[in-house]
This record gives sequence, structure tokens and C-alpha cells, in this order.
Amino acid sequence: GRVMKEGLFQDRENRESLLELARFASTHDAEQQTTLQEYVQRMKPGQDAIYYLSGDSRKKIEASPHLEAFREKGYEVLILTDPVDEVWTQSVSEFGGKKLQSAGKGAVALGTEEEKKQAEEAREKKQQEFGSLLECLKNRLREYVKEVRLSNRLTTSPACLVSDTHDMSPQLEQMIKAMGQELPVVKRILEVNPAHPVLAKLQVMFDANKDDPALGDYAELLYGQAVLAEGGQLPNPGQFSKLVADLMIKGM
Repeated sequence: GRVMKEGLFQDRENRESLLELARFASTHDAEQQTTLQEYVQRMKPGQDAIYYLSGDSRKKIEASPHLEAFREKGYEVLILTDPVDEVWTQSVSEFGGKKLQSAGKGAVALGTEEEKKQAEEAREKKQQEFGSLLECLKNRLREYVKEVRLSNRLTTSPACLVSDTHDMSPQLEQMIKAMGQELPVVKRILEVNPAHPVLAKLQVMFDANKDDPALGDYAELLYGQAVLAEGGQLPNPGQFSKLVADLMIKGM
């Protein structure tokens, strides 16, 4: 429970014992909780991390685009919905020699070593194909994001937002701000799905006219969609609403 989880960052002397006792919800079972040791025993060949994702509710986490590749490959992910989860995961880096890694942070490489190698080769090929477009999208969104890159997480969604490996999660950032503390703006990374038709269409537009102002509008729509998909708040709801309405008119 929550009280035991507080010990994971307050009681360093007994942290390992508490980690063995702690129970967590996960994608493995909708009802039964799991220990970290049970999770490790179910890990896939070549898996070197215990994955987790935090959020307001199980329903929101399970609908997150961050889990698409994990679900497709059958990787288990811990579902963390207690506010204290945002704190202890900053203090605990591993269990049983396996690192703890957020499914919403950093780069993700799933599968065997051979599968990872093939995925990286495919990503590099796509990077050459979409490199100039990604730089264009980054320039259009520089107020909001630090980078636009191809994603290994996404299988069906066009885009998602991820944090750098050592950046705090959006949930922790909100908690700290709610306590009245000021924080510097931390820009996140927009990942786009290289297999999604939206990116192919944007590439056609970019090839036809790299200065097309519509590229900026679509960049904002992609960003706004990624924000909404994780339950976040749009920086400019009015502008996003107008862009959606304009797009609807063009499509009718």
C-alpha cells in the first residue's frame, strides 16, 4: 500500500526488504497484483528492465499510446496510480539487477538482441527518409518540445510525448507545482510513428513545398493530439479547436 511505498524512499536501510514485500498492479492481470520478483520471472528473453507507467488511473494508463509496442510484443508493464509512486520511482533505480524504467521516458528497445538490431536499422533508414521533415516539425514546435524523433513505442497512434531519461514525469511536475513550488519549464520530446499515414502525407507536403504554412498547423495538431492522448492540458485550447474546425471544413 501507500504507506509501505513511502518506506521505499524514506527507509533506505530496509529498502530491499520492502521492495520484496511490495505489490503492484500490472498489465499481466486485471485483478491480481504482482511482486517485483514475480515480474522478473515473467520477463521476456533479452528484456533488461522492469517497465512501469504512472498516471491518474488504470483506465488512462492502459489507453496510453506509450504502451502500444509493449502490448504488441507482450511485455508486462507495472501500472502505478498512487501519487507516492511518483516519488519512490525517483529513488529506486533497480531490483534484482534489473533497472526500473518508465515506459514514458527515454528511448525504448524491445525484443531480442537480433530484433533490437533490426529495429534500429529500420529506424535509421526511416530517419534518413524523414530527417528534414522532423527538423521542420521541431522548428515549428520549438516553443513546446526539445526534439521531434521517430518512435519505437507507437504501432497505431501517430504521435506521443515522452520525457528524457532523467527528467521528472509530468505527474510529478504537477504535484510539485500544486505545493506552490516554482519549476523551470521542461520541454519534452515528440515521438512520431514512422509507419503512420499522417507522417507519409506530411512528407508529401514537405517535398512539394517545405515552406507551406499548413505544415505548422499540422505540427500543432500532432502535438495537441499527443497532449490529449496522455490526459494533459493543451497550451492553447482555442487555437487547437480552430485548427480542428478548419481541418473538418477541408475534409467535408
